[in-house]
Amino acid sequence: MSMAAKAAKVRPAPAGGPGPEARVAEEPKAKVVEEPKAKVAEELHSLKLIRDRRSIREFTGEKIPDEHIEMILEAARHAPSPENMLMVRFVVIRDDQETKVFLADIAQEMAMSAFGGAPFELTSGRLWYIADPYRASQYAKLRDGDLFRYPEKSDTVIIVCASEMWHDAAYQYPNELFGSVVSGMAIMNMWLVASELGYGCGYEALVCSDPRHAELIRDRLGIPPIWVPITAFCIGKRVSPRALGPSRPPLEGLMYQERWGLPYKRLAFRKEK
Repeated sequence: MSMAAKAAKVRPAPAGGPGPEARVAEEPKAKVVEEPKAKVAEELHSLKLIRDRRSIREFTGEKIPDEHIEMILEAARHAPSPENMLMVRFVVIRDDQETKVFLADIAQEMAMSAFGGAPFELTSGRLWYIADPYRASQYAKLRDGDLFRYPEKSDTVIIVCASEMWHDAAYQYPNELFGSVVSGMAIMNMWLVASELGYGCGYEALVCSDPRHAELIRDRLGIPPIWVPITAFCIGKRVSPRALGPSRPPLEGLMYQERWGLPYKRLAFRKEK
């Protein structure tokens, strides 16, 4: 082909600039990913739920929607479990009112034993955060055990069971309380979700504190011998909000820095390096 013929095949560029085939493709610009802003404690919804959580012992007895209870159970299902051993099981009691009353009777009996024999002056300090006009009446409920009958008014009572033998881990963990640790994490998950849904919860430790009572509960509910009932976790609609609760010690009262005995220093009191 002659040079003239080749020149004839070359199309002139349009007046507005080079044609699409003559433009060099631009490289796509990298998306700028903004660094997530550090949240202050006041903005953390989870921390607010933890701080606002209270033990509720007075319920209306009203029904809670099934879907809300299932959300709470889902929270327990997704609780941490080392090696996924799942050394925890739950007996969910909603319709068996006789069993709820049975648990309330046990709780009242144990409360009367624990608080009924001690003088007010000796043990009322446990309720130091309650103002004097109301402290005596609250302590009276401790002494006669009435305060601990709340399983019978709960919509749902969950008997939490732990086991130190139900696992197939290759390593035999020496911690004899592994099942209880896993149970505690599941309970806290349920507590926070129930609180976010607007319900009250109570950790009824008295019903299983005596091994003889735990055995009665196991027999009544058909719990196998390798599973130990450790608590009755109660969920219900609150009679009224409980805004007041015992304060916690500051971080310095609970935490050590790097080694036991070395005081933890909060950010506000640390010297800048």
